[in-house]
Amino acid sequence: MEAVLDLVETVMASPWLYLVVPLIVAIDSVFPVMPGETVVITAGAYAVVQSSPEALWLLVVTVIGALIGDVTGHHIGRGASPLARQVRRLQLGEKIFDWAEHGLHTRGGMIIIAARFIPGGRTATTIASGVIGYPRGKFIVFALIAATAWALYNVGIGMLGGFAFQERPLLGVVVGVGLALGVGFVIERVRIAREKRTGDARAVARPS
Repeated sequence: MEAVLDLVETVMASPWLYLVVPLIVAIDSVFPVMPGETVVITAGAYAVVQSSPEALWLLVVTVIGALIGDVTGHHIGRGASPLARQVRRLQLGEKIFDWAEHGLHTRGGMIIIAARFIPGGRTATTIASGVIGYPRGKFIVFALIAATAWALYNVGIGMLGGFAFQERPLLGVVVGVGLALGVGFVIERVRIAREKRTGDARAVARPS
């Protein structure tokens, strides 16, 4: 465990972290298999524990990475519709895309902000926004708001974990990741509940 802690401390103290963080966050935005939240929360914790990375610069590069990733997803949707259709062939992918498209049509920018906190949801929403031709300028504005909120949340959670567990920073990271996953889970459950209520209301209103 001490060897792992030493390795993490070395990585967090490296100036290359300011390039690695936005790269991982950007890739995670398009392909939600990279540990974007985990890396940002870990860096946030060590910004308190060893004052490296510097919190403000960590926040800035995290916002940049998230925005680049979301804009990339939007352009994939605009220019690679066959890719989007291939994703939709998967049952889960089709459900998420239907939710994203419906949300973009009914709630617009708010769904872009909310979906950023759901790993699969943010990818589906950014690609779906390109597929349906959501205005690029409006998308960038809402994506910037979403990226900023997401970065503030994850860096903040990491820093809180660092303050609470200064002697055991990895425990702070675990707690922070758990909180981040919990927020995503709650948002997803709220979405499912809203869809169920909407479906029930339509069923009642439908003439027999």
